Amino acid sequence: MTYPFGEVKIKDTDLTPEAFIYKFTHKPTSRWYLGMHGLKEDESHLDGAYWNSSSDEEFKELLQTKPHEFLYEISQYGNMEMIYKKENEILESLDAAKDPMSWNKWNGIKYQSKELPRIDLIDKLAKDAYDKDSDLERKEENVNEIFDDVDLIRLQVRFDTSLSSKKVGEYKNEMKSNNSTKGFTLTIVRLPGGKKVLVGGNHTGQAVISAKLLNIEVVYIDMDLTMEEMLALGDALNRRTEIDRIVTAMEDTAQKLVGMYDNKKITDDKFKDKYSTDYIKITGGFKGNEIAKVRKAAKLLVEERGNWKKGKSWINWGSKEKRLNGQSSRYKEREKMVNAEMDDNTFCCHQSSMFRTDRICEEWVKDKDARIKAKKKPRPNVKVYMNYSGASVQKEYASSQVEHVHERILTSFLKGEGIENPIIIFKDLEYYEDKVS
Repeated sequence: MTYPFGEVKIKDTDLTPEAFIYKFTHKPTSRWYLGMHGLKEDESHLDGAYWNSSSDEEFKELLQTKPHEFLYEISQYGNMEMIYKKENEILESLDAAKDPMSWNKWNGIKYQSKELPRIDLIDKLAKDAYDKDSDLERKEENVNEIFDDVDLIRLQVRFDTSLSSKKVGEYKNEMKSNNSTKGFTLTIVRLPGGKKVLVGGNHTGQAVISAKLLNIEVVYIDMDLTMEEMLALGDALNRRTEIDRIVTAMEDTAQKLVGMYDNKKITDDKFKDKYSTDYIKITGGFKGNEIAKVRKAAKLLVEERGNWKKGKSWINWGSKEKRLNGQSSRYKEREKMVNAEMDDNTFCCHQSSMFRTDRICEEWVKDKDARIKAKKKPRPNVKVYMNYSGASVQKEYASSQVEHVHERILTSFLKGEGIENPIIIFKDLEYYEDKVS
């Protein structure tokens, strides 16, 4: 494409990046602006659909009226979490917020500090968010305008998303039956540099869009929080209370404790210290023997580090709900993937841990009949894409060794249908995606 700037330098990459770091330099004055951008599903860093999110009027005017005076650079690529961290590191090293040559008004989102997350503050903010009489700003907003905002960052705080689709459906039905979003809220943190972070209400937002309603109450928190604190706040907003929300999963709370342990901010490897205990209670709302279960889960994660990924959320491949930005759900991605793998030799399908060999056999027979009618041979091999509702379910299924039984049943069935040497292949769909989008 032709760029509207005087000079362009874009670093080559063989990767398909989730995000990138860009920089504008005004050549006559050497003033600059640096930022990052997370790419949507069908967006490329080469599109030119996004340039910046600066709120500085001088910079915006110059870029609009004299674009030929600017050098535009893309220097780094990576996933969302990595790029957020990198942006903060660069801006802090330059002290961009105080540098008179910088148009940046802050140093980016600080992922974490050397100190532990301010758990008492998180507890208060979570309570205030649901307290109509608190001092937090509340106002009705157009939900589409909120999610179209380029400065909005969305956090997926839950580790296991198995309940998401069901809960979105429940929210949607309630909204449609009342023709209103009354009783539902979104919680957004407004950071000093103009960025906004949705810390509570991902599922609510999906339900509003699906119900085709326009407005919803938004609670705004104006505070400089680290990403680690905002993830904790998101958990606290979903903790176990009398309010009907998707509760924070034990495994998710355990994951965050392990993250702090890895960073040596928590030193007790049994997670019995006061801070760990308070964190479990406040962010998850866990009580009694539930607290011990979270500790146990954290200890297991320390022992089995290969079974989870820091900064990631479990993918719900079974959900038919659209994402907040209107993109296709993972369900549609799964269907597309399965269909793309189908060829003359291989029949593709998908299953969950609730494995049904009879359904695979039924689908294969229908496919066989259609191919014979079209004067084609039946497909001799079967490839099964597996998806699971959560990390614990995947572990349990893998340890049960039941996959070998399913393979024997399918092999025996295909031989009975006249296939001499059938091949059965099992492939797990990707488990994790970034929490930050």
